Amino acid sequence: MWNHSRYQAADWSPGEADTAPPDRPRGRIVWLVLVIVAPLALIALRFAHVQLTLGEEYSREFDTTTVRFETIPSRDGRLLSTEGTVLAEDIELYRLKVHYRWLEDPPDPVWLRSQALRRLDRQARRNSDLVRQAESEVCAEQSQLWQRLSERSGSPPDELDKRRVQIQKRVEQLQARVEARRDRAEGPDRPSPSPAAPGQASWWEAVYQRVVSALTTPPRREAREPVVVQEQLDYHVVIDTLPQEVAVEMEGHPELFPGVRLEAIPRRVYPQGSLAVHLLGTRQTVSDEFLAERRNRFPEGDPLDYQVGDRAGLAGLERQYEHRLRGLRGARRLVFNRRGELLDSQVVREPRLGNDVQLGLSVGLQQAAEELLDAAMTGPQKDETNGKPLPTPTGGAIVALDVRTGAILAAASGPRFDPAVLVTHDQSGWKAILADERRPLFHRAAEMALPPGSVFKIVSAVGFLESGLWDPEEPLTCLGYLDSPERYRCYTFKHHGVGHGDVNLVSAMARSCNVYFFSAARQIGAEPLFDWANRFGLGQLTGVDLPAEQPGSLPRELGRSGNRGRPRSSGEALQLAIGQGRLTATPLQIARLLAAIANGGRLVTPHLAVARPDSADADSLDNHPRSPVSTVAERIPGLSGRTLDFVRRGLEEVVAHPRGTGYQTVRWDQVRIAGKTGTAEPGGGRPDHAWFAGYAPANRPRVAFVVVLEHAGTGGHAAGPVARKFVQAMERLDLLGQPTGSRSSPAPSAN
Repeated sequence: MWNHSRYQAADWSPGEADTAPPDRPRGRIVWLVLVIVAPLALIALRFAHVQLTLGEEYSREFDTTTVRFETIPSRDGRLLSTEGTVLAEDIELYRLKVHYRWLEDPPDPVWLRSQALRRLDRQARRNSDLVRQAESEVCAEQSQLWQRLSERSGSPPDELDKRRVQIQKRVEQLQARVEARRDRAEGPDRPSPSPAAPGQASWWEAVYQRVVSALTTPPRREAREPVVVQEQLDYHVVIDTLPQEVAVEMEGHPELFPGVRLEAIPRRVYPQGSLAVHLLGTRQTVSDEFLAERRNRFPEGDPLDYQVGDRAGLAGLERQYEHRLRGLRGARRLVFNRRGELLDSQVVREPRLGNDVQLGLSVGLQQAAEELLDAAMTGPQKDETNGKPLPTPTGGAIVALDVRTGAILAAASGPRFDPAVLVTHDQSGWKAILADERRPLFHRAAEMALPPGSVFKIVSAVGFLESGLWDPEEPLTCLGYLDSPERYRCYTFKHHGVGHGDVNLVSAMARSCNVYFFSAARQIGAEPLFDWANRFGLGQLTGVDLPAEQPGSLPRELGRSGNRGRPRSSGEALQLAIGQGRLTATPLQIARLLAAIANGGRLVTPHLAVARPDSADADSLDNHPRSPVSTVAERIPGLSGRTLDFVRRGLEEVVAHPRGTGYQTVRWDQVRIAGKTGTAEPGGGRPDHAWFAGYAPANRPRVAFVVVLEHAGTGGHAAGPVARKFVQAMERLDLLGQPTGSRSSPAPSAN
């Protein structure tokens, strides 16, 4: 029992209530409550402040996102043949990327735990067994991911593992370098302040210092926070090219491929292989010099938006129509969380596809022309007339034009190269191309300028007739040489010791009599020949829509020695009359010449694109933009119908007359062919260049064509058979209309 006696004083009485001693236990309780409740109240206030005021700020740190903009590649336009065959196009391949944490082995513990916690609800996260089980599931899913990638892509598992190891090793090395730089920047850790030594301060000061140190000094961590580099939060390329059908399947089941992104990349392909490769050209990655030139040209912004890594047409039609073919990239907005995982993707600018360019090129005829060149350049060739071996040409070209519009139906150059070597950057293939002495990169149809030989006699005949000083029907006796058996001779005299006898203009063209043309040129002079060569477009660009065409050479100042009043020499006129000397022409120019003879004297502009856009557009890459092609040909001034009649008769008899130079090798009974053989002497003891230029059908011309073989021998024996087979291909492809029979008989000469 509690004893209350000590609270009762002997002299205490109720009347003395006002002077009674205070209630001391109650006061102490109040003070105790204040001491306890006040700090708790402060803590509660701070907690409420953090939750209500600073909560968003702290949670925002965990919800931090990063916004990036990624380009969406576009597709360039296609090049199509006249039949609609695709000659060049972009196909969409895919690059497979995997997030670093999904390829890291072993997985990062922090990432692994965060992935496991995502799979559990709040109550399950408190169960360590369930967390460990979820982590095991994440590891199993990572392993299954790589197995699925191997199965879908066809890549062996060991190759994928090798790629994973390379990426992880590179990222870990980068992380180690960053950590080393941090350590050097921070230096050694500073010692934390220690309390005063005994004897230097009182005990309560030492206690005070310890309390202050504990409250103001951050806790010392046993280990530093690891450095996280950006590469650990990014996606890395694991497979460079993934077929489109595989990519579509993977995009349809994203739950099976966590941490995987597919990036579309266009690749230029040429479905027909090396067909028309010199015409089409190639697209290559732009150089720094190219970008610098574009910046200087368009200081306010490149309208074609070239950037590092972009492609541009650097040759052929790919270059000529770059401003039409090029597509413009789009843009995509990507949102990532603080771990680098993709949260959202949104297209903010759609890509613009490039425009297609339709060509007048016939795939069948182009293929036939290339096969004929391949056959001529492979293995020993034999003369069809006598079985003797012919020199193997080092290169050649075949060109075919529509005589009415100038549309290029075929323009083959040999040898060729595989454009895939340039597209895929095949180093061994590129070295083989450069080592080939035949120069397969050289576009012979538009850039090879050779002496035309006797093919130029077509121009000479026009010059003789239009001068009014030469009678085309008056016979001239050919002894095989002009003045001396040693100079200015005919082919038959050099090789057989005989001349052509009595010839007029038509028979001289048919037999390719040099003496006849020497005699006429001596009388007429060189000026009419140069004048008509100029009117037929020799020595100048044809205007074809190709960026690297060559003009050939028409040496207008030869023989003048700076004196404009001095006439050209007689020797110069004689050489020019038979297409020798310093005169050179391209196969495209000669085809244009024959088209003008065939269509009644209209000089067409050769073109590949059917509806050619204006290449003088400000976006064009062509350094020498030309005006748009017109299918309306201009009539050659001064060319009479009478002159054309004589020249056409001569060209027909080259093939149809028994003594014509093309009778035995070019003539074909189903289609009448007109044309001219040519043998150009290159000098230096090398074999002659062989030409045949003509048109068909002779009575109703549709197509003008040229065959030229470098160092192949005479035009009649080497180029003639190729020309006949080429006409047969045109007829087979129904490019000549209804066949018309031609005259037939026996026994030719050659030139």
